[in-house]
Amino acid sequence: MNWNPFRKKTDEADPVVDFTLSDLKPGYVVDYDLKTWKVTAQNHYDFDGDRVDEWELTCADEVMYLDREEDDGPCWTISSKIPVSRIDGDLRTHIVENEDPPEEVTCDGVTYYAESSDAGEFYRNGEGPPRELITWEYLDDSERKTLTIEQWGEDDFEASIGDIVEEYQFSDILPTE
Repeated sequence: MNWNPFRKKTDEADPVVDFTLSDLKPGYVVDYDLKTWKVTAQNHYDFDGDRVDEWELTCADEVMYLDREEDDGPCWTISSKIPVSRIDGDLRTHIVENEDPPEEVTCDGVTYYAESSDAGEFYRNGEGPPRELITWEYLDDSERKTLTIEQWGEDDFEASIGDIVEEYQFSDILPTE
C-alpha cells in the first residue's frame, strides 16, 4: 500500500493488540505479576441471574482463578485455592451445625469479615449440567483481600484467598492457538 497523506484514519480496534480481559478464552495467554499465564478453562457461575465469569490460569505448576462480576462496572478478583484447614477453627462443623460459617474468620493471621453469601450454579467451560453450590464472600480490613468459602453438597467444602485487582494490572493478552 502506498503512503497517502490524505487517507482518513480509522478508530477501529486492532484485533491483535486490543484484547481485554473480558476477551480471554482457553488457549490465550496473559501477563500478570511478572509471569505469563495460560488460560486453561473458562467457567461461569449463575447466581439467580447474576453471572460471574471465571478463567482458570496456569503458569508452570501454579493455578489461579480470575473472576469478573458486574457491580456498577466490572469487578475483578484473582484467587488461589487453599485447604479449608488453613482457616482457623473448625469451619466444617460450624457450617454443618449453623448452616453458615462465622461472620468473621482468620486465615494466615489475616481476619476476614463476611460480605455476602449466595446460592447458585457452576458451569465448567460454560457447559451443563450445572453443579449447585453455596458461596460465602469475605473481605479483610483493607477491603482488597478476599476469602471465599464454597459448599458443594452436604459436606464438600473449598476455600480460596485472593485480591481485588484492576484490569490495568494485566498485559499482553494474546491468543496462542
